[in-house]
Amino acid sequence: MSANKEDKKGKMRLGKVLRLYVRAFGMMCRQSGAYTAVVCVQWLFSMCLPYWNIWFSARLLDEILGGRQPRRLILYAALLLGGERILHLAWNWLNALGKQMGYEFSQKENRMFIKKILEMDYELLENEEMHMLYQRVERETFNDGKNLETLRRSLPFLLGSLAGMGLSVAMVWEFLRKMEDYGIFMVLFVLLTAAGIWLSGKCGVQSSRIWAECNNFISENCVQRNGYLDYFSQYERGKEIRIYGLGKLMIDRLMATHHFNDRALDRRSRKGIPFDCMSDLAGKFTIIMTYFLTGFAALSGRITLGGMTQYTRSISYFIEYLRYSWDELVELRYNAEYLERYFAFLDTPSRMKKGCLPVEKRVDGEYAVAFEHVSFRYPGSETYALKDINLEFKMGEKMAVVGMNGSGKSTFIKLLCRLYDPTEGRITMNGIDIRRYDYQEYLSLFSVVFQDFKLFSFTLGENVAVSEEYPEETVRKALGKAGLEDFLKEHGDSLSTTLYRDFEKDGVEVSGGEAQKIALARAVCKGAPFVLLDEPTAALDPLAEYEIYKRFDDLVADRTTVYISHRMSSCRFCGDIAVFHEGRVVQRGSHESLMEEKDGKYYELWTAQAQYYGKQGQHPA
Repeated sequence: MSANKEDKKGKMRLGKVLRLYVRAFGMMCRQSGAYTAVVCVQWLFSMCLPYWNIWFSARLLDEILGGRQPRRLILYAALLLGGERILHLAWNWLNALGKQMGYEFSQKENRMFIKKILEMDYELLENEEMHMLYQRVERETFNDGKNLETLRRSLPFLLGSLAGMGLSVAMVWEFLRKMEDYGIFMVLFVLLTAAGIWLSGKCGVQSSRIWAECNNFISENCVQRNGYLDYFSQYERGKEIRIYGLGKLMIDRLMATHHFNDRALDRRSRKGIPFDCMSDLAGKFTIIMTYFLTGFAALSGRITLGGMTQYTRSISYFIEYLRYSWDELVELRYNAEYLERYFAFLDTPSRMKKGCLPVEKRVDGEYAVAFEHVSFRYPGSETYALKDINLEFKMGEKMAVVGMNGSGKSTFIKLLCRLYDPTEGRITMNGIDIRRYDYQEYLSLFSVVFQDFKLFSFTLGENVAVSEEYPEETVRKALGKAGLEDFLKEHGDSLSTTLYRDFEKDGVEVSGGEAQKIALARAVCKGAPFVLLDEPTAALDPLAEYEIYKRFDDLVADRTTVYISHRMSSCRFCGDIAVFHEGRVVQRGSHESLMEEKDGKYYELWTAQAQYYGKQGQHPA
């Protein structure tokens, strides 16, 4: 088995764990080195602070029971109370500073995560495996706290615990030296104490491992649980839930995920409680032994009463910090599995060529696009969605794309927008492969209304302009072209009207037709040289659709337009019609020329729908 593979028990190899944490720690330092340093100092303060109290309490007690010299009593009392207060103030300051810096650090991490999603190839977002990885990493990062914050907390906590254990040993060392003449008795004490500490730590580790394994086990199930919870929080799904009585089914599914988690937690409790009890008993046994020996030493005059409290409390802290250390090591070990997923997500390569060639800013707006023997199949599929497509269209032309469901029309739009790249062949603009152009500059050439378009809970103006700051006159003109004059009047002629109620209680719920017109206005407002419309009037009533057709030339002006529709009558205003069937272009021409081909696909589709149109196939409006 190679070094990069997991061992037979499924545990990640130590070398791989260390490499993950070296990378994570480096990321933390690059994002906020000052924050990392503050957190480390904060936890060192936290773990070492009790020893100030232990040391000076012991000195003060001895002085009270012994010499009772006023100067020393005052000095020890001042150092104990004043020093502890000063140290606490310093710790509180570090804690407040750490919280503020931690918030800023979390924002940076969230921004990095979201930026990766936005920059990821679109085809990866539709990939089921990548989608599941994204959902799990997102849930663990933002809900479970398994992000770099775990490293931020666990590593300094571990270092602080180790420092505290070192101080405990230093404080007990004097006692061991004073009792070394007891020979075999001290050896037995040390062995029993070590055994008790080891057993307490070992059982604590096993309990922590059971807890971590349980959390890891239910992690994927929680993704499904959160999905059902999202259904209940999305009010637009409420209609279907009520009409079809889906409430009980959804609640049953949700409760099934809860029961799954409950059973896992029950198993964790049954397995973990015995180890917790054993760890606690072993720790208490060690402390009792310590009290017995230090009490004997105090009665025999070997140590003072203050020394007795110092040694017993130091050993108690040693056991506690040892348990903390084991817990954090287990936590770090299992968090490494999350880090592996986290970095796998961040390291997902971009397969799409971004190009660097700037898009030519032509004064005449002449852009000629051509599909040259383009074939495409979706990732993981053996079936071609498009096969050997050859199409060319120039600036100002209007093309309608028609065909049955699944014929490749929407895929054609995705390739044109470079959401995907062709599997075979190439797409050119002005004779240059579009993959050579700068990706963002190329996208800026297109205004698109997708079949499954989305509006956002922003203001009307922001939805249309896709910006917080925009020229109002341009936005109003676009809304007018899309037929939304009455909508504007109904809402006080204000572009500040918020759509939907996700964030604003006074948000406006727009109808499907209104939403589609707003999407059209958004495409118009962008002013891009190419306009791609995928079923842009599907949600409109016949009269509204007819109005859109009447003003279509004004709507798209002299821009190149590709129009996809299932309604054959809506294609007549386009002089050029491409007919797709089973991923191929089977016909191309004007409505009149295509209707002359009685055995063609266009004639078949037209006549199949003709019964729903007026006389001689005229639009019912």
